[in-house]
Amino acid sequence: MKTHFIKALILVSLMCGYAATQANVHPDPAVRKDDSTKEQALTVLQSKCNVCHERQNPGKVFTVANMETHAPKIYKQVFVKQRMPRGNAIKLSQEEKDTLLRWLETQGVVVDKK
Repeated sequence: MKTHFIKALILVSLMCGYAATQANVHPDPAVRKDDSTKEQALTVLQSKCNVCHERQNPGKVFTVANMETHAPKIYKQVFVKQRMPRGNAIKLSQEEKDTLLRWLETQGVVVDKK
């Protein structure tokens, strides 16, 4: 009986994920499927920034819920002051920088393209 219940739960969760995809909705309600720029930027923030922030600055871990709030600071630290990411271990590729700039422009952050 317990096995049938677990299988049913798995099936329902799979169906909900499929229904969300078909309805053009991201499984995470805070991100719409058509907001790919935001998703791509979040991927960069999570893979390149949160690696250190989780250890060094837990109050500034980037999430889908707070990334817009931090957009001006991200621009300032990454592109103006070039302080982030720190050290030599983590670098942003040009593609990752371009992704962040595209997203920052959607947030109304003034981007100075020199």
